[in-house]
Amino acid sequence: TSTTRCNSTAMGDEEPQTQDMVTEPPEPGAGLDDADEGAQAQKAAMATQNKMNLQTAPIRTYLDSTVVPILLQGLSALVKERPANPVEFLAAYLMQNNPQKA
Repeated sequence: TSTTRCNSTAMGDEEPQTQDMVTEPPEPGAGLDDADEGAQAQKAAMATQNKMNLQTAPIRTYLDSTVVPILLQGLSALVKERPANPVEFLAAYLMQNNPQKA
C-alpha cells in the first residue's frame, strides 16, 4: 500500500501581491478636436441609451415615460370639450399632439 502526503499549506493562504496603479493626468491638448462634435456624439449616445432603457423598462415605467403625459393632456381636453364622440376626439387629439411626430 502506498501513502500520499499533502502539503500542509492550503491554497489561498498566501496574501496576493498588489501593484500600485499610478494615474497620470492627460497630456495637454488631449481630448476632442471638435467640442461640438463631441457634444453631438454624447447626445446621440444618450438618446440611444434612453431608447434601450425604455425597451427594457417595466411596463409602468414605459407607459409613464411615453404615453401617460400626452394621454392626460388629451383626457383633460376631452373633459373640457365633452364631444359627442369622445373616442374619436381623443384619437384626433393624440394624433395632432403626438410629441414624437417629426
